[in-house]
Amino acid sequence: MPDVILVAYATRYGSTVGLADAIGGELKKTGVEVDVQPVSEVRDISRYRAVIVGSPIYMGKWLPEAQVFIERNQQHLRGIPVAFFAVGLTVAGGAPDAAGKAEASMDQVRMLVNPMDTAVFPGRLESRRLSVADRAITRLIRAKTGDFRDLGAARTWARALCAKIDPA
Repeated sequence: MPDVILVAYATRYGSTVGLADAIGGELKKTGVEVDVQPVSEVRDISRYRAVIVGSPIYMGKWLPEAQVFIERNQQHLRGIPVAFFAVGLTVAGGAPDAAGKAEASMDQVRMLVNPMDTAVFPGRLESRRLSVADRAITRLIRAKTGDFRDLGAARTWARALCAKIDPA
């Protein structure tokens, strides 16, 4: 079996990339080869023994390209360890119902592939980089700008995944 793990991500403004890189970097410390790539660039997942997929949350759901990636590869994904992570601004404030809503963003992909684990991380919002439509939405919901990502939490989650991918 190949000894390569894939960390695939979708992103709109780059917030998810930093979390995917932190997860991939932590997995590399265990001695395995790790590829960190946008879902749009992954052509063949047959060489991977485990796959971690992440997406930001927009309007309560994952980006379409992340869901399409899972749909397209669900046969292979059902036979290997898989984990999902979601990135959203709503969890940055720690509101009690925010984590549950963020977890629900993964419901559609969970129906396709049952992950061994999931995680939700706060994201980053730089309003100057947003499209006009997204800027209007963030003003409407009064989203706070800033970088709320917790790379340490992403690394901790990656270490825990190692034990689940390779149980002793």
